[in-house]
Amino acid sequence: MSAGKPMTIKVVSYWGQEAGFRLAGAEVVPVTGAEALNGEIEKILAEGGVGVLAIPAQMEEWITDRNQKALRKSVTPLLARYEYPGQWRFTGEAEDMADWLTFRAIGYHMRIKL
Repeated sequence: MSAGKPMTIKVVSYWGQEAGFRLAGAEVVPVTGAEALNGEIEKILAEGGVGVLAIPAQMEEWITDRNQKALRKSVTPLLARYEYPGQWRFTGEAEDMADWLTFRAIGYHMRIKL
């Protein structure tokens, strides 16, 4: 990787849960199991350019010993772990904020119904 090249953030998600990350502008790769996750990690390590790799905390146990060792030895990507909430719910304030952010990002108002 050449000096000064910007690093990216890549998010790994469970299949079907990637839409929110994409709406936020993140590069997302949905995976369905350990094999897919480890394949993505190997690809990232080989190609470079990813500064932060965010994965669901529960997927960390899927990472092979070989990939764990490679991630520890490498400066990038930095492995960030995130968790989904146990129950999804919106408060009125969150609904208003989502509408405002959407309007700023793409110029459309929205109404959230759950």
